Amino acid sequence: MPDHMDMPWMMGNLERLEMVAFWVAAVIFLLALVVALRRPSPSRNPAFTGLCRRVWRLCPEVRLLMLGLPLELLWEIAQFPLYDVWHQNDWSYILYGLAHCTLGDLLILLVCYELVALVRRDRAWALAPRGLSAGLLFTVLGAAYTVYSEIRNVRIKGTWGYTELMPLVPVVEIGGMPFLQWLLIPPVLLWLMRLTARAEVPAAS
Repeated sequence: MPDHMDMPWMMGNLERLEMVAFWVAAVIFLLALVVALRRPSPSRNPAFTGLCRRVWRLCPEVRLLMLGLPLELLWEIAQFPLYDVWHQNDWSYILYGLAHCTLGDLLILLVCYELVALVRRDRAWALAPRGLSAGLLFTVLGAAYTVYSEIRNVRIKGTWGYTELMPLVPVVEIGGMPFLQWLLIPPVLLWLMRLTARAEVPAAS
């Protein structure tokens, strides 16, 4: 089974559109995150500030994605040189790859979150003070999908490949960095969600 790309992908108009849409949305999302985390000030538009804070408080999925975006994006940037797409394509394709992979990470987070919500019958389960078993299930689901995805895309299809610097997980022979990503980011993300929820209590009173 191959551990390298069969051939570099060629960017088309759809890929360029996806790349531009992601980076524009990422900037807007991160600005909204800053607004949601900070108290209102007279210099800000009160309607925009109020909307951001209401959505932030009432929709746990929004909180998940807003906090997950910088975590996943920073991880993808850090590990991208360990994939051969970093060395086989130009910078426009690298930016597209970062956008595409981060979008995929956020989708995995959202699907795993909703699966746990179905099991718990509670969309706000991540904000509960005691949720060790739910958090463990959330992490296991993400890690399990990563094992499947890496085996399928690297070892079978050759969609992407590793450089010699990528550490490998024994037995399954997948990249250690993407596997570690889904062992670390989900619990850190849950911790941040609860931490930001607790920090809002004094401000609301």
